[in-house]
Parts: sequence; C-alpha cells; structure tokens
Amino acid sequence: MEEKKEIIDDGKFVAFAYTLKDAGSGEVLFEAKPSAPDVMVYGVSQEVIPGLLATVKGLGKGDRFSVTLPPEVAFGQRNDEYVQQVPLEAFMRDGKMAVEVKEGSVLDMMTNTGDIISGRVVKVTPDFVEMDFNHPFAGKTVDFEGEIIEVRDATEEEMHPKHSCGCGCSHHGEENDGECSGSCGCGDCGGCH
Repeated sequence: MEEKKEIIDDGKFVAFAYTLKDAGSGEVLFEAKPSAPDVMVYGVSQEVIPGLLATVKGLGKGDRFSVTLPPEVAFGQRNDEYVQQVPLEAFMRDGKMAVEVKEGSVLDMMTNTGDIISGRVVKVTPDFVEMDFNHPFAGKTVDFEGEIIEVRDATEEEMHPKHSCGCGCSHHGEENDGECSGSCGCGDCGGCH
C-alpha cells in the first residue's frame, strides 16, 4: 500500500530549501540549502512572508516551486520613517560607545513596547546614530526558486516555539537550541532573515 503524501496546510511542519534572487538584477540575496533548510509551521509561524506562504500551500515533499513576488507580498516597500536618529546614549556601555556600533553593523534594538527589532547603522555622529530599520530586501521584487524537503505534522513544541525571529524566514532549528542561525542576512536576532 502506498503511503499518503503529506501536503502543506495549517499545522504542518515544513522544511524548504530555496534560492532568493533580486528579480531585477539576478543577484542572489540568500540561499537555504537542502542540508540546512528554512523551517516553519504553516499557519503558525509569523515570520514567513505572505507571498511565499501562498506559493507553497498544498505542496508536498519533493515538490519544487518558483515564484516572483513584488514588495507588497514579499519584504514590503522601503519606508523613510524607518530610518531614525537614535540618541548616542542608547549605545553607551559604562560611559563608552559599544564597539559594535559602526557603519554597516546590524544591531538589535528594543522598541518602547518591548519588541526587538534589527536595524543597520547608516552613520555615527557625535550626537546620534542613524539607524535604518527597513528589511534589507525591502522595496525589491524577488524570485524564489526552491524545493520542499519535509512535510509532517508539527509537534506541540513546534506549534508553540520559545523563539521566533520575525525576520521573514525562520531559524529556530533544533541544532541551534531554539536560537536563530544568523544565516539569512536580515539582521534579526543578531543576523538571522
């Protein structure tokens, strides 16, 4: 008797490998290899972009997918309001500037509501640090090409993870003890997507 193929739907654990490219330039922005795939629980994981969710629903292990997504259903449009001047005091430790505060660095910051967001240091002045809190891929039309590596019922722990990076991809694999792997480049959780 042939085993029933699991398909992606609410409550399913999904591992998927893919290449993400800038649709305009063809530049590879990120790659999740089959040996280290991204994972999500479909319908539960909040960090997966809407266009990708719609694309993979109903697929099963071994199925391939290819989709071009505009910013509206991918990483959003760039928003000038997300570029902010943060007072220098926010970056001081024991009266000295934290060493990681330099142009190009990606830093985790806490909002006034207690949420952690990541931003890239644009410039450092004597009075403030200019931070860009836009997603690094914001404003880009992107191409996803990939393959579904695994589909199965999610465990209770996977349905209610201790940690979610909120970056657009998920990196809370077991090998990282519930922490982000820091591989996708978005900066969340110290370098996660």
